[in-house]
Amino acid sequence: MFWDFDGVIKDSVDVKTDAYLALFPKAPKNILEKIKSHHLEYGGISRLEKIPLYLDWVGIHPTEQVISQYLDQFANLVVQKVISSPWVPGVEQLLNQKRNHQKFVIVTGTPQKEIEEILLQLKIVSLFDHIFGAPTKKPNAIQWTLQNHDIIKEDSILIGDSKTDWLAANETGIQFILRETDNSDFSVQYSGNKLKDFIGFI
Repeated sequence: MFWDFDGVIKDSVDVKTDAYLALFPKAPKNILEKIKSHHLEYGGISRLEKIPLYLDWVGIHPTEQVISQYLDQFANLVVQKVISSPWVPGVEQLLNQKRNHQKFVIVTGTPQKEIEEILLQLKIVSLFDHIFGAPTKKPNAIQWTLQNHDIIKEDSILIGDSKTDWLAANETGIQFILRETDNSDFSVQYSGNKLKDFIGFI
């Protein structure tokens, strides 16, 4: 089982949305709406890609130094809030009932060190066989895991909450379940397998 993190394990998508908007307090309302809409539609894309794009949209030249400053600001805004945000209902029980033959793998757009720290503080890091954060792309992480563990695609599934996750599953040929959220247009458009929470999932 491949797991996205924000919106799948923790209900933390709004934390990230608020943080992106807080980075640009002087931006015009229409640009803030554009940023919000893009972030929600492409939830699985890393901030390493989003922040340079959003800087460009607000008219700030995205040099390496400027990007680095904004990345630090963003991390300061979100880490503790993500940790203290609510669990998606039922997910803790599902994670803790992992069977010996199963492999759990995190594939997230959150930077590598940050997701490791978050999982450590949540005391669930040991439940995952591999943890892939940015800059590793989700399809690459999935492909690597399948090959290195000799797992067939039909025995694998990705649980995500965004179009990015669905595209990663499609690209690698594995199954996909969408965790529905209220803040995503993709949830409405998607007609495949969906769940609102993990209660009774097992």
